[in-house]
Amino acid sequence: MNRNLEVEREKAVIVYGVLKKDKSNVREFVYELKSLSETAGARVLEVFVQRVERFNPSLLVGKGKLNEVKEFVHKNGIDVVIFGNDLTPLQHENLEDFLKTKVVDRTELILDIFAQHARSKEGKIQVELAQLRYRLNQLVGRGKELSRLGGGIGTRGPGETKLEVDRRRIKNRISKLQRELEKVRKSRAEQRKGRKRSGIPHFALVGYTNVGKSSLLNLLAKSNVLVEDKLFATLDPTTRRVYIGDGMVVLVSDTVGFIENLPSDLFEAFKATLEEIEEADYVIHVIDASNFDIGRELESVNRILNLLDVTDKPVIHLFNKIDLVDEELLRKKFEKRLENSVFVSVKEKRGIEELKEMMRKMVERKIDEIKVG
Repeated sequence: MNRNLEVEREKAVIVYGVLKKDKSNVREFVYELKSLSETAGARVLEVFVQRVERFNPSLLVGKGKLNEVKEFVHKNGIDVVIFGNDLTPLQHENLEDFLKTKVVDRTELILDIFAQHARSKEGKIQVELAQLRYRLNQLVGRGKELSRLGGGIGTRGPGETKLEVDRRRIKNRISKLQRELEKVRKSRAEQRKGRKRSGIPHFALVGYTNVGKSSLLNLLAKSNVLVEDKLFATLDPTTRRVYIGDGMVVLVSDTVGFIENLPSDLFEAFKATLEEIEEADYVIHVIDASNFDIGRELESVNRILNLLDVTDKPVIHLFNKIDLVDEELLRKKFEKRLENSVFVSVKEKRGIEELKEMMRKMVERKIDEIKVG
């Protein structure tokens, strides 16, 4: 059985275990989890949330809640139970035994979405690397047949157990992919050197997934970068030339969207893509103005920018989707709090000239600083 969610819309339920001491916004997290599930191709019929003092080491949540889930699963012909938490190998195995259906955790769900959306050779390598690292972790502590972790990994060899063969072949494949990715990285590094030599100012679009970065790039560059109303629709970086007025041309790169608690394997795998941000001169942080928990979104993006060590770059805070909110109220709340804030509706093509003006001023300021220096 293939563990990936199928392209057709499987019937799914979500289970999310929350520690009672955790005061984070459960509603927002569940909304995001439903969006992730639907992006992966699932149709969510029900959501079960349980607050616990501590997580059950063998089943994550309590048996009473799981019996509720089990009853709903079998009454409604549910294909997959999606856990909003990351599961240990033991929990994964026990939950599938208990619920008698496929179980997917949060990391596996995001990996599946990435696998569906990878287009370039680099993106496909990065996704496969992340998947293999995840599967290698899942092998630890497992004692059952693991062919469902992905076809083609390996078959039983003479004198070896299935688990030993799986581990060895996964590690060999990881090593091969790492070598291939290194070649791609060197090629991309050469491209970036060429851009640097050109002296053209370079802006990187960053932000939470599905905030409108690709749509913004299309509008700025009059191009046709893929735009979908789905999470992680863009995995591969795209760079376009953009005319911002007064005879000035800049480069603008779209990058993979961020998400809160991005699985570490994915962060490592997509570091090559995120290097576009490291190499850029300026950052445009695109924010969904219609998100009712903007603060959490800002924190998540800033956390990743800190990990990339790019917080010293000049930043434009671009609030998109102002057509969906009270713009005056939004400006009052953030204009003074966040430096270089601009308020835009890509859909209605509002605020774009204001953005270009801010970009020009930022470039001119840097040129002046270089002259003085």
